Amino acid sequence: MQNCILGGAGTDHSTIETEAEARQDAPELLRNRDFLLLWAGQFVSQVGDRLAALAFPWLVYTTTRSELGTGAVFAIYTLPYVLFGAGAGVLIDRVDRRRAMVAIDALRAGLVVLVPLVARASLAPVFVLGFLIASAGVFFEPAKLAIVPEIVPKERLLRANSLLSTGENLTEVIGWAAAGLLLAAVSTTTAFVLDAATFLVSAVALTAIRYRSPLRAAAQRSARAFWGELREGLAFLRGHRGLLANTLMVVASAAGLGAAYPLMFLLAVQVFGGGTKAFGTLEAATGAGYLAGSLALAAVAPRVRKGVAITLGLGLMGVFLALVGTSGSVVAACVPIFAFGAANAVALVAVDTYLQEVVPEQLRGRVLGTRFTLTQGAYALSVLAGGALAAAFPVRALLVTAGVLVGVPGFVGLLVRDVREA
Repeated sequence: MQNCILGGAGTDHSTIETEAEARQDAPELLRNRDFLLLWAGQFVSQVGDRLAALAFPWLVYTTTRSELGTGAVFAIYTLPYVLFGAGAGVLIDRVDRRRAMVAIDALRAGLVVLVPLVARASLAPVFVLGFLIASAGVFFEPAKLAIVPEIVPKERLLRANSLLSTGENLTEVIGWAAAGLLLAAVSTTTAFVLDAATFLVSAVALTAIRYRSPLRAAAQRSARAFWGELREGLAFLRGHRGLLANTLMVVASAAGLGAAYPLMFLLAVQVFGGGTKAFGTLEAATGAGYLAGSLALAAVAPRVRKGVAITLGLGLMGVFLALVGTSGSVVAACVPIFAFGAANAVALVAVDTYLQEVVPEQLRGRVLGTRFTLTQGAYALSVLAGGALAAAFPVRALLVTAGVLVGVPGFVGLLVRDVREA
C-alpha cells in the first residue's frame, strides 16, 4: 500500500462519496453483469464449502476422538497460506486472473470428489487432499480480491465488497445449518459431492465474465524475476506505515481467531454435546450476524471511516467471543456469536476495501499474498495450539483467552493514528 503521507494515499473514498452517488451504488452494481456473475458463482461455491468444512473435521473427530487431530484438520486449511501465500500473489500478478480462477475451481472440484473415496481406506490421504484443496484456495483468494477493482468502479468498491460479504455470509447461514442437518441425517459423502459440483458452477460463472487481463502482466513476466517481484511486494508492505501497523494488528488478532476455530467445534460437540447440529447452529448464527453486519455497513458506507470500522470491529469481536466461552448452552451462545459475526463483517469488509484502495493494481497480487502469508501463518499455528491445549485445559477458559487475544489489538489500534484514520 501507498504511504499515507503521499498524495491521495490516505484518502477515504467512502467519506467523500456524495449522497446521490451512494443511493445509485446498489442499482448500478446490480446492473454490472460481470460483478453479478462473480457474486453468483461465489455464492453457489461457498454453500458447498460450508458442507465440506463441517464434513472434514467431523470425519476426523468421529474416527479418532482426538482434539489435536481435529485441530490439525482445521490447521491444514490455513497452513498452505504460510507456505505459498506470498509466491501465489506474485504468480497471480503474472497471469490472466479469471482464467487462473477457472482452472483452480476445476482442480478443486476433482480433489474434493476424491475425499469420500479415499477415506474408506485411510485418513492419511484425507489430510493430503485437504492440504491440496486448501493450497489451491491460496491462489484463488488473492485473485478474487484483486479482480474486483478491475470489474467494479473504484468509488463503489466498499459497497461491492459489502455485497460480496453479504452473499458469502448468507451462504454461511444456509450452508452451515444445512450441513449440520445433512451430516446428522446422512453421511459425509453427499457433502463432498455437492461441494465438488458447486466448484464447477463457479467455474462456469467465471468463464462468462467479460474480462481482459491488463497488458502490463505480460511485460512483467519477461522483465522481472520472480524473487525480485516477491521482494517488491514485501518492500511495499514494509514501507507503508499505515499498512504495516494495520498488518501487525490483524496478525495479532488472527492468532486469537485461529485458536477459537477448533475450540468452537469442541465446545459444540464436547461441552454442549450437540454434535454437528450444535456446531452447524453456532456457525449459522455467526453467518447471520455477518450478514447483518454486511448489510448495515453497505447502508452506511459513505459515512464510515475504514480505520475506525477495522479497529472497533476487531475489539468487539474479542468481547463477544469471550462471552461465547461463558455461555451455558447452544441457544445462549447464539446471541454473542451473532454479535461476533456482525463485528467480523464490519472489520473484514473495511480491511478488504482499505487494501484494494491503496495497493496499486500492478502490486495487488504480491502484496495481498504477503499479507495472507503473515495472517494465515499466525492463524494456522494458533489453530494447532487451540486443539492441543484443549486436551489439557477447559474449552470455555481457552475461548475466553482467545477472545482477549482477538480484541486487545483492535482496541490498541484505536490509539494508533495511521490505523485509526485509514
